[in-house]
Amino acid sequence: MHCGQIERRTMNESGQWEWTIAPRTDIKEMEDHFAIEVELPGVASDHVDLQVEDDELRLTATRNGKSEGSYLAQERLGRTFTRVFRLGDMVDAGNIEGRMSDGILTIRIPKTARALPRKIAINA
Repeated sequence: MHCGQIERRTMNESGQWEWTIAPRTDIKEMEDHFAIEVELPGVASDHVDLQVEDDELRLTATRNGKSEGSYLAQERLGRTFTRVFRLGDMVDAGNIEGRMSDGILTIRIPKTARALPRKIAINA
């Protein structure tokens, strides 16, 4: 197990089982939006790509494993991570925002107006 990552066993396109690594992720629901927080230590913000297609949010991030000098030990390999989140029809996909701070990517996904709670007036 690598710090800040989750190892999963998945089947690749050839039908072979393999281990994949995905960053740790928290998903929160707020009153007017959803928040996804992803641990991406060592990943520069210009190596993070967020794309919305149909009802999916695709996050791709690349950590560079190259540096100067010769390694005596190397546990932090350069990797590309991909996570896909299903959005559904209750979110405003056109206004998704991402912010990177201290190795944490925070994705803010606003809810649509119809997904927000609303008060219903009761007539007397």
